[in-house]
Amino acid sequence: MSQLPLVASAISAIIKSPVKTYDECVSKGVAFKPSQILDLDTFYKKTLTLIEPKDIVPPKNIFFGSVKQIQIFVKPISGDSKSMFVDPNITVLEFKNVIHAALRSDIKTMRLIFDSKQLIDDKTLSSYNIQKGSTIHVLSKVVGGSDFFVIRDNLLDPPRDYDFTNLRDNGAFFIRGMELYRRPYGWKRIALNVSKYGNDVAWLGSVGDCPYEWPVSYHGTRREFVESIAHNGYQLSRGMRFMYGRGVYSTPFINIAEQFAEEFENNNIRYKVIIQNRVNPEGLTKHHRNTYWLTPREEGIRPYGLCIKSAR
Repeated sequence: MSQLPLVASAISAIIKSPVKTYDECVSKGVAFKPSQILDLDTFYKKTLTLIEPKDIVPPKNIFFGSVKQIQIFVKPISGDSKSMFVDPNITVLEFKNVIHAALRSDIKTMRLIFDSKQLIDDKTLSSYNIQKGSTIHVLSKVVGGSDFFVIRDNLLDPPRDYDFTNLRDNGAFFIRGMELYRRPYGWKRIALNVSKYGNDVAWLGSVGDCPYEWPVSYHGTRREFVESIAHNGYQLSRGMRFMYGRGVYSTPFINIAEQFAEEFENNNIRYKVIIQNRVNPEGLTKHHRNTYWLTPREEGIRPYGLCIKSAR
């Protein structure tokens, strides 16, 4: 039985846009454009967050220390509302940047709705009579005017699937890329098709001591994962500097990533999903007692599996 419908639901939660399977579109006569087909590149760009030092410097009158702040709520297309403190005199575009930092929503496709009106970028929040306690809805459209993505079977690589659901840590050691591999016990890994990287798959190997092999990490795709690292760094340094630096954050501990896992529903069952990566050891730095790994460049981390389990 194809796992594609389950994966479609998982990816929809991750990228904050509806995702349909190819077979579903064909059976229901739903037309779509080639640009709507979700490949690994597009998925990759929507799952990883590159943190710049400027991302965690609080804009004036938006986060910390502003006497003009009001508390409002933003409601994404899926998930719970999120409380934010903002200056009502900022523009809608500035507010979109705040939402991007908090929710990882794509600014280019972001639409903000308040009081049944779409907000215009160059107007201020106060011009729409947005006040303390107001709720703003965050919607997203696929570039090009479509409102969903389509995935095909070739996005997955079933021979590399592995079900860790009923396995438990018995003290055995596993090594990948000369780093301890903490297996995702309790999760089912659905492998992504990484053929785009070519036929040389040494980076994906399981030898352990091969110098070309990359170690394993995980990341929850809720923006709060990197946001918590960044803001903890900000608070500890009192705004002087970013604690760890520029790059993409992940963790070798799936239980850490699970705190920031997206949740989704499929066939009336609630699930969690986490991305499993391979990380280029070149340039990789480790922080906070090896809890967080920092990869300096986006191409240095490759998602190669979705870890999914029931959310109890």
